[in-house]
Amino acid sequence: MLTDYITPSDINLNLESTDKEEAFAELTEMLVKKCPGLNRSEYMKAVTERESKCSTAVFPKVAVPHAVCDSASKTTIVVGISRDGIEFEPLESADNTNPVVNVIFQIVFERENTGSHLNVLRDILYIVSKPEFYEKILTLKTQKEIFDLFTELEY
Repeated sequence: MLTDYITPSDINLNLESTDKEEAFAELTEMLVKKCPGLNRSEYMKAVTERESKCSTAVFPKVAVPHAVCDSASKTTIVVGISRDGIEFEPLESADNTNPVVNVIFQIVFERENTGSHLNVLRDILYIVSKPEFYEKILTLKTQKEIFDLFTELEY
């Protein structure tokens, strides 16, 4: 479950970043604080390479950038909220418009526990696929309210 990996303090209510690379860097600082052995450079390189292969803007208004790092001791997740939105590359460029993302779930996976990867991604996608997620997420004002929404929408 997502809430096994995050606490309210892992949610940044007001990302200052205006583009996705800045957002990756801003959220990486949170990951490094939460996972002290994580090598910042290794993670930034891995997550930007992953993003260049295929956009992680997987649902309207939501992106899930993630990477595997040797220096990660555990699966670690942080969440960033951008009230103004950040442009990401589209999954498919049929209409040539870039999706605007308001919620970023940024993840580092440890290499050893590959079983958690798909479970974590599945849990996030389950939550963001619910209409209530979109109705409420940008109206909430505190980290605890957002955490409680995740708890409410989990299995």
